[in-house]
Amino acid sequence: MWPFDKENKAHLKKLESQISEASQKYKRVFGGEDGIWVLQDLAKRGFDRITIYDPDDFKRGMNEGRRSLFNYIRTMVEKDLTQILEDLTKE
Repeated sequence: MWPFDKENKAHLKKLESQISEASQKYKRVFGGEDGIWVLQDLAKRGFDRITIYDPDDFKRGMNEGRRSLFNYIRTMVEKDLTQILEDLTKE
């Protein structure tokens, strides 16, 4: 867990504001009918429910990048600010 002392409180407040604003924008973009369709399409192409494994290291790296990007978008759309901050503090 991060040590949140007085010096870090201002940084944390700014980070919370930025994450909240970004999350709201992602939810607006992906929250409608077209956005949901796009998320479903990205899930198929972003290795959401299938393995990223490929014997070729380059392809495996590309697959992981696609999966990572999809997971980031999904996190911003599905989670609220409290959950996102909790996840950040676990790292």
